[in-house]
Amino acid sequence: MKRVIFTLCFFSLPFFCDAPARAPNEVLLSESENAYNPIPNQNGSFIAYVRTGWGREGGSGGNGRSNLRSEVMVMDTEGNPVTSKPLADAFLSGWTSDGRNLICYRDYRYLLISVDGETITRGQIPDTNQQNIRTERVSYLSDIDSPIWIQDNAIQTPSESIAQSPGNRCEMIIPSPDERYIAVTGAQSSFLQVYDRRDNSWSNLGRVSIHPYAEWDYIKPSWNPWFSDSSRLAFISGSSLVISSPDGRDKRILADVGDKAGLAVPSPDGEFIAYATFEERPKSSRQDLKFWGGSTLWIISTARGTRAYPVTEKNQDTTYCLRWLNRDELVFDRMADENFYGKSRIWKARVPR
Repeated sequence: MKRVIFTLCFFSLPFFCDAPARAPNEVLLSESENAYNPIPNQNGSFIAYVRTGWGREGGSGGNGRSNLRSEVMVMDTEGNPVTSKPLADAFLSGWTSDGRNLICYRDYRYLLISVDGETITRGQIPDTNQQNIRTERVSYLSDIDSPIWIQDNAIQTPSESIAQSPGNRCEMIIPSPDERYIAVTGAQSSFLQVYDRRDNSWSNLGRVSIHPYAEWDYIKPSWNPWFSDSSRLAFISGSSLVISSPDGRDKRILADVGDKAGLAVPSPDGEFIAYATFEERPKSSRQDLKFWGGSTLWIISTARGTRAYPVTEKNQDTTYCLRWLNRDELVFDRMADENFYGKSRIWKARVPR
């Protein structure tokens, strides 16, 4: 029989039982699914995610990334499966702007697929004669009905180059919701730059830290800094949580969040920013390597002079992806300190306002 002891305190709920502790405002969505990178569609009715683990079919059978499972699936907001089998053997970039199709990619191949499993388009990023200037990540622009990626230091489509990058190596490419702007950045401690498609101009918003873990990008989780009206971006630079206009002319520091924070993301109504903090510790299997657990999710109002407050208790696992499911709930993953991504789950948490 499980023994449960609890106190009537919102953020202090010690459990002594066979099951892991769970704060009262947290709901586990993937009880048995080993999954990460949850991305809700625009109306918050579906959550796309990636099943992970080791032993991918067709892999080398060794320890290389070819053996990492990446199976795109969809659930509803209560964790019920919408897809019975994987839509793609790929990583997940996000939803198209109409919320109907998913943008997927892996190994320089890309795929646009519906929730029903219909392939809308597929292709491959061409090889290049130069070294280390072809990135794997792919996004999509609905107004030109085309995938986009970064290659040869340019924003590229299958047929043409949209814009030459002003420099600095970038892997991530994130269009604004209205698709006027395209944000690009490296996956770790790089500059956040924004291309204005209307004015054909670039703006450098400064250094950005998406996640404190240097290998965060290995399994290709996602991040989106845009406000839903495309007027601003939220990101962490150094120890500062920053809100900026796309051209960088209106930029302000909202709070000091420390140098072990990341995944800043605005709420759908633009009134709050959610972010995560972490605590480093030695990995269980390799004491010489770090594991960024001790994760806590926070929100802070975008109004001046406000303070952040925690939405979740500190958890021993780490978080790779954080999103708003709707104005009152966050959806996120938690990955345990296990070899080969052996345990990862998707959660949601209610946000007290």
